Amino acid sequence: MKSFDQDGDKVILAVEEKATGSFVGDLVLVLNDKASCQGEIGFVFNPQHQGKGYGYEAGRELIQFGFEAVGLHRIIGRCDPRNKASAGLLRKLDMQQEAHLVENVWTKGEWTSELIFALRRSQWPEIVKI
Repeated sequence: MKSFDQDGDKVILAVEEKATGSFVGDLVLVLNDKASCQGEIGFVFNPQHQGKGYGYEAGRELIQFGFEAVGLHRIIGRCDPRNKASAGLLRKLDMQQEAHLVENVWTKGEWTSELIFALRRSQWPEIVKI
């Protein structure tokens, strides 16, 4: 990693299946606003590998990195409400839904909505770490 100290810097993790080495998906942690210690987590997984715990395991590590190594105050995650798997993973990562924005994003020729989840560093010690 070159740096993680300017707005827009990011850490990207590739996730692979241990037994086969096949690519499962990736996660990213973006430094959204250094001045207010805000970050954002995102992920994309192959649907064939969803529900096997890969996102949870890697997501926990990335959140821990954001809070403990970088010193972030707050990490958000966003998803389309129709994406039940992503919303479920954000909830499993102990992120709390803070907003449901209705038709706020224009993508692929249509207005879509967005769920916003967040987790604060002050909540992190309360959560059992893996």
